[in-house]
Amino acid sequence: MTVSAGCLAVLVRDRVAASSLSSLFDPLDAPLREARDAFDHILLGASDLDAGIRWVEERTGVRAKFGGNHPGSGTRNALLSLGTGHYFEIIAPDPAQANATDERGLRELSSPRIIQWAIHTEDIAAAKRAAEAGGVKTTGPQPGSRQRPDGKLLRWQALRIEQTTPLVPFFIQWEPGSPHPSSDSPQLGTVKSLHFETPEPDELRRVLHGAAIEADIGKANLPRIVLVVQTAKGEIEMS
Repeated sequence: MTVSAGCLAVLVRDRVAASSLSSLFDPLDAPLREARDAFDHILLGASDLDAGIRWVEERTGVRAKFGGNHPGSGTRNALLSLGTGHYFEIIAPDPAQANATDERGLRELSSPRIIQWAIHTEDIAAAKRAAEAGGVKTTGPQPGSRQRPDGKLLRWQALRIEQTTPLVPFFIQWEPGSPHPSSDSPQLGTVKSLHFETPEPDELRRVLHGAAIEADIGKANLPRIVLVVQTAKGEIEMS
C-alpha cells in the first residue's frame, strides 16, 4: 500500500495530537497539590466531646459549635472554620449510640489529639481513578451523613485510602445541597502550616504522591499531625 506525503503528514499529526491529549489526562502527570491547600478538614479526636471543646477553647479562645451526630457511626462533633473550604472537627463518641463500634479508638484517648485528615475533591470517581493509577489502593466511595441541630441532613461521599502507613488521609466530596461546614462555623483562624511526623516518611510520601498530594513530612518515632493556626491569641500549635 502506498501512502502519499499528505496522508502521512495527517497520520503523524493525529498521532501526536492523540499522544498529547493522553498525556494531558494522565493521572501520573497531574500536578501535586500542597496538603495545606488540599485538605478539607482536620479531625481532633476526644473521648468526650465537651472535654474536646474545652481543650480547644483553652488554647485558642474560640468555642466550637456543636455540629451534630453521625447516624450509624457512633460519633458526634463540634466544628470550627479554618477559612473557606477548610475546617477543624472535634469528634467524639456519641452517648446516644453507645453500642456502635469505636472504629477510631476515641474512647481510649487519654487526652484530645489530632487523629486524621481529609482531602477535598469535587470529583471523587476521578480521585479514585487517579489514586489507583498512582499505585494507591482505595475503598469506596461510600456515603456518609450528619444531622445538624437545625434538622438539616448533610451528605457526602468518602473514599478510603489503604492504610499502609500512619497518617494516610481520605478523600471527601460534599453532595449538592450540603453546605460546607466552613461556611457557618465559628472562625478559628488561618492555617500557617500543616506538618506530618512518622517513622515511615518515605512510605507516607509515596502514598500522598499517588494521591497527587505534596506534604511537609519529617521522621519521628511516633506518628503525629502538627497543625499551626494563626488565631486572635497568636500562633497556636495543635497535634
